[in-house]
Amino acid sequence: MNKVIELVALTKIYSEKSRVEDISFPIHQGEIVALCGGNGAGKSTLIKMITGIIKPTSGHIEIDGNIVNTISMDYRNSFSYMPDDMLFPRQLSAVEVLNFFANLRKVSKEKVGEVLEIVGLYEDKNRLIKHFSKGMQQRLSFAQALLADTPLLILDEPTNGLDPYWVYRFKEIMHDEKAKGKAILFTTHILTLVEEIADKAAFIEGGELLHFDCVKDLVMRDGEKVSLEKVFFEKQMLQKQ
Repeated sequence: MNKVIELVALTKIYSEKSRVEDISFPIHQGEIVALCGGNGAGKSTLIKMITGIIKPTSGHIEIDGNIVNTISMDYRNSFSYMPDDMLFPRQLSAVEVLNFFANLRKVSKEKVGEVLEIVGLYEDKNRLIKHFSKGMQQRLSFAQALLADTPLLILDEPTNGLDPYWVYRFKEIMHDEKAKGKAILFTTHILTLVEEIADKAAFIEGGELLHFDCVKDLVMRDGEKVSLEKVFFEKQMLQKQ
């Protein structure tokens, strides 16, 4: 598989106790990578470095072996991003919001209808955002990330606020995007979700990368399957020793 992007020693230091340090791993075409960790582990800081929202203290990102400028439009057009808490104007409708993003990404209005169907909001497309539940707003945020046909999807805590049905649909949509050859990076603290859909998992805790490996390899031990939760817990314990 071709490498879509590679993180090389990405580091962000805010203070002695607040840092994300020396994070390196690749993401390949047609691969789902889960960035796992608890609250405050450093997941969102790493995502913000990847998306160019904040500048790393050191380290860089490579595409095709070349260091990229993360604030350039060429780079930003190479991925689609779903933040962990996207705030939409409450007086706009769902279709107005997506039409705005479609114009930004030079996407047809037909695609707006398609993604509204995918996330189950087509019948509510003219409804104002102020009448949307948390789950509906989350699905709308997911919809804007699906608008542009980019090689990389970056999703920060995408299942927050989703009910069981839409968590299931989210997993189906992720598999569909993977089948198209997309590379997907998503953050989560739900390790059962990682076991079900991710090809690889990056464990981050205290701003450090504890482990990066194939999920199938992580959960197999002496021919027996163990839970990813157990694996993550054990790696945390090793780090604290």
